[in-house]
Amino acid sequence: MAGESIRILLVEDDADDYILVREMLSSVSELSADLKWAGTYEEALSELNRLRYDVCLLDYRLGSHTGLELLNEARRNNAGTAFILFTGRGDHGIDLDAMRAGAVDYLDKSQITPLLLERSIRYGISRKQSEMLLLKAQQELEQRVQERTADLEAANAALKESVEKTKLFAYAISHDLRSPAVGLCGLAKRLRDNYHDILNEKGRIYCEMMMKGANHIACLVENINVFIRTKEAPISIEWVNLKEIFRIIREEFSSAFGSHRVNWIEHDPPRVIKADKQSLIRVLRNLVENALKYGGEGLSQIEVGCKEAPGFYTLWVSDNGGGLGDEDPSKYFQLFVRREANKDIEGAGLGLAIVKEIAEQHHGKVWAESMPEKGTTFYVSISKDLPEGRSI
Repeated sequence: MAGESIRILLVEDDADDYILVREMLSSVSELSADLKWAGTYEEALSELNRLRYDVCLLDYRLGSHTGLELLNEARRNNAGTAFILFTGRGDHGIDLDAMRAGAVDYLDKSQITPLLLERSIRYGISRKQSEMLLLKAQQELEQRVQERTADLEAANAALKESVEKTKLFAYAISHDLRSPAVGLCGLAKRLRDNYHDILNEKGRIYCEMMMKGANHIACLVENINVFIRTKEAPISIEWVNLKEIFRIIREEFSSAFGSHRVNWIEHDPPRVIKADKQSLIRVLRNLVENALKYGGEGLSQIEVGCKEAPGFYTLWVSDNGGGLGDEDPSKYFQLFVRREANKDIEGAGLGLAIVKEIAEQHHGKVWAESMPEKGTTFYVSISKDLPEGRSI
């Protein structure tokens, strides 16, 4: 600070004290002070509003006013000024009030020396500079946060608009694909039925292939719509009786169990859990359908159950079919992923993706364990802490 001119305002209604402070400052050779004197509260306030000072030395007693009043009034427009209050002996309570009001230091007038005054001024300026740097950094950070928040809001709005457009596109494509697929299937069936005697064996095979392809397109469209609805529709959390869910699945697939000669085994589940009932039915339906579709010739048994663990219930569906080979089971929960060995089996690769989405809506997860020719077990965990009512 040596060699620098420090702008100091002394607020003091006693001319003798002004002269004393001026002499003290002039006796400190390392301190170059540009001192200005204000003898009244009003003059001091006017001066502080007119010019910027590095330091303001103010006496506590200013006629009908006090230095604390001036400090509270002036500090709003003088954030960079270091205020140092002069108090009398025994004014400890005033000293604390001054620090709470924003003074950087306080000095007992009866104890002031040139060295003490210089040290207080240097400390006050240093502290105020640090405060201003911190304030500037805080303001810059707040500005960056505001800008970042605005960017994120704009990005979220753009993303939401993009998602809505994608949903509309998906629904439009689904609608546009389903109608001609159903029409194609109907025409192929009429061609096969009405012209059966005219068509040769190859012609009839072509009709069957067209019907199969058209049905596959219609199935794919429906699965896409189901996946979109699963992601978008709110779920309704309620107490669900698992025995009833198992009964619904057993009755729905009873004909398929009979034709595939598959035994259905239910393990006693917890009586009730909190979940979305229709979502649980969809999960078990997809997993049982997968077992029947991809279990292979060795499939003879499908088991279903639910076990309890800290914080979660875990539904599971197990079969003794061909298994998933040596591949990583987790990849089959992604969209449109199917085993190469199952390419000839009708499917869209969306069933397990829907199961995964439902599990995440229930604050859980999905995973699978599989051994070649020994079957596969799929697990779906559901949080115990789901709030009752509707949620997204």
